Amino acid sequence: MKPNATPDSIKSDPDLARHAHALFATASEHIDNDTLRRLRAARIDALSAPRRRNLLPVLVPAGALAATVLALTVVWHPLHTPSTAPATTGTGAMLVSADSSEVDMAQNLDFYDWLATQPQPASAASAQ
Repeated sequence: MKPNATPDSIKSDPDLARHAHALFATASEHIDNDTLRRLRAARIDALSAPRRRNLLPVLVPAGALAATVLALTVVWHPLHTPSTAPATTGTGAMLVSADSSEVDMAQNLDFYDWLATQPQPASAASAQ
């Protein structure tokens, strides 16, 4: 037998593999009763022990999904507020604290916007 036998060298050398197998078979046939009893007890303990489930195949995809959802949430809903507020918020807040003449003006904002975009008459332009 070679002194530095490794599992790869045993696989590549058929004579060495046969010799190792023969030694194992001989040794396993001539086991004393005490060793045989301890091997059986160890086998029974190993088979009766509760098996721990490997959760890695479940936890890795679940973690990846959670990270993706978190990233999409951060990207989709930024922390800053939108630059345009709904019209009812601004006008409603203004109307609450205004008197009746300001309420009439606030209700006609479209008219005043239209009026500001119209060209001035020639007589009003020369007066200025």
